[in-house]
Amino acid sequence: MKKIFIVLPLFNDWRSINLLLKKINQHFSTGSFTLNIIIVNDCSTKKEKLITKHLLNIKKIKILNLKKNLGSQKAIYIGLKQIKAESNSTVVVMDSDGEDDYSKLKKLINQSIKENDSFIFVKRSKRKETISLRFLNQIRLFLTYILTGKFLNIGNFSAFKSTHLKKLLSNKNLSIAFSSGVIKNFKNICYLKIDKKKRFFGKSKVNLFFLIKHSINIISVFYLELILRTSVFFFLYLFFYGYKDFSFIILAIYLFFNTFFLLNYYLSSYNNSSTNILKSRQLK
Repeated sequence: MKKIFIVLPLFNDWRSINLLLKKINQHFSTGSFTLNIIIVNDCSTKKEKLITKHLLNIKKIKILNLKKNLGSQKAIYIGLKQIKAESNSTVVVMDSDGEDDYSKLKKLINQSIKENDSFIFVKRSKRKETISLRFLNQIRLFLTYILTGKFLNIGNFSAFKSTHLKKLLSNKNLSIAFSSGVIKNFKNICYLKIDKKKRFFGKSKVNLFFLIKHSINIISVFYLELILRTSVFFFLYLFFYGYKDFSFIILAIYLFFNTFFLLNYYLSSYNNSSTNILKSRQLK
């Protein structure tokens, strides 16, 4: 039997996660998989109402309650640190709101088993956001590519062999921005195209503020690449224009820019260890 760990960060989406667990249970009604669910409750403000009855195809459900709201990226990082690496197990990371297509889980897991030396990311072939958010996301992708050299059109939905955990968690990059941290820490990356679905319930938490904050964190993970790229730009400016009136302004922007992202990297990676777990419970 293949052991599967599914890590689900959650903030207030109790109604959605109940439906998701029901759908996952149905999806794995056949097949030689042993399912273990790890829910990381990111200090939800709504009272927990988790229904585990009749989930016969899910062997274990563990919930980690965090002391304070840390954001989905740190929640995933903490959830992953609870998993013990086993040679015959696969780890899946997905969102709890229904946007990640549960009906493609077996396809994702089977590809991860087949390509067990690789980390499999789901690449969203179609998105369901509003036109304005899609436009803003394209700007985000363009800017992060210019500044880091990485085109990160991916989310959390992914799968990998659990023996890769040590390498992935060798530093705190994953806790700042999960997808960036994986690509920074692990070289063998494969992609599986799957459409993004609509949330089961409620409105998406993605907005302009979220995109800006997420972009800053993505760039911060690649601060060395950022320093290199902005340094090339700065010295090219000096080469073509010399020390003129705007040189001091360009230098100030260059120093501020790199200092800002470097500080964000260290501040974002601070205080995200397992000590943030208030309590953990085995629900079944």
